[in-house]
Amino acid sequence: MINLETMIKRCLSLIFLTWLGYLHAIDFSSINVAWQYDLKAELKLAHRVFQNEEGIFVMLQVSADSLSDWGYELLIQDGYEAERHEIMMPLNVDTVRSGKSEFSIKLHLPLVTQDLLIVRMYQLERDYYYDIALKIGNLSFPSIYPINKNALPIYKNYINRSGYSWNQADSLHIIKYAEDFSRADSPMAEMKPLNPALNQDTSFRAKDSVFFEEDFFYVVRDDINSSTGVTILKTPPYFPKYRKLFELVEAMLYLTSEAEEKALLKSKNVKRDFDSFWLNNLNTKSRAQNAIRKYYKSVEKANILFTDYKAGWKTDRGMIYIIYGIPDEVYRLNGLEEWYYDSGEAFEFDVISSFFAPCTYSLRRNKNFEEGWLRKVAKIRRGVDE
Repeated sequence: MINLETMIKRCLSLIFLTWLGYLHAIDFSSINVAWQYDLKAELKLAHRVFQNEEGIFVMLQVSADSLSDWGYELLIQDGYEAERHEIMMPLNVDTVRSGKSEFSIKLHLPLVTQDLLIVRMYQLERDYYYDIALKIGNLSFPSIYPINKNALPIYKNYINRSGYSWNQADSLHIIKYAEDFSRADSPMAEMKPLNPALNQDTSFRAKDSVFFEEDFFYVVRDDINSSTGVTILKTPPYFPKYRKLFELVEAMLYLTSEAEEKALLKSKNVKRDFDSFWLNNLNTKSRAQNAIRKYYKSVEKANILFTDYKAGWKTDRGMIYIIYGIPDEVYRLNGLEEWYYDSGEAFEFDVISSFFAPCTYSLRRNKNFEEGWLRKVAKIRRGVDE
């Protein structure tokens, strides 16, 4: 027979374990990760995932003004809405680079079955969460990734300078795509197929450092039979900024009416008509200059954050970011990302995987967005701050 003292101890133990499980369970779908889209955030994280016969590896870079003030924890779980997770042991982590304001680590996941790796950065009562998908649909991760002259990973999806190479250089199979991608359709446009078909320009083999032509994107694989590769967009050296007139005109077409767009694209004096567009809307040269600087700063940020197989400003998330600004709340679920603004707007993006883009975000368009969209565009054209 179990005595009262033993029963009390077991009940206390059960209560403790239940509370501990509740405390550590992470429903990532309820965590606001909007900070990841704020380029002025006090923390910056970036990653690359690669895979070989030894398992999955994650290269992770963390930057902050003073990293010594931060602690971190690595959690692994099944998807964004999981109720349980495991804490990774230090034996799985190798330090690649360590400094006062930046460190890089390599994580080895030899027998991973879970879908999601979560990096928890904490300081006093503040927590930041950063998510890394460990599965990309039915595809596997590539075994290669681009590296800089210090043999560290290049984390962004574009290359704007020479001097890069690859982590392994036996033989690379490269597919070149000649696609002139148009900008994203407006939020109230008709929905199009989520997985676009692309025309292959050419394919070739190369070793180590590869010369890529500007304004083309490439899929680089370690073998012709690989199911996935690394997508790289080759851009001008000044990217993510724009300098050439045709680039500036193209990137401002979110603000134009259909008639204005046709007139600009057919203009025989594009510079004059570009200047006239801003001056006619802002009335004075100084106000026009301020509005131009502000708008193209948003374009630059969108290029930094969202570039994949096309420039970030052309993507669905880039378009919403430019017109509406940084979302106040961002939530991620399995196959879905949700953006919310304090002003009332809300957008949903489906996340799909394809051969050339492991994660493509497609806006769920709706005609009900039209009134809010036109109102936002009108304010940008008039130089009105929120």
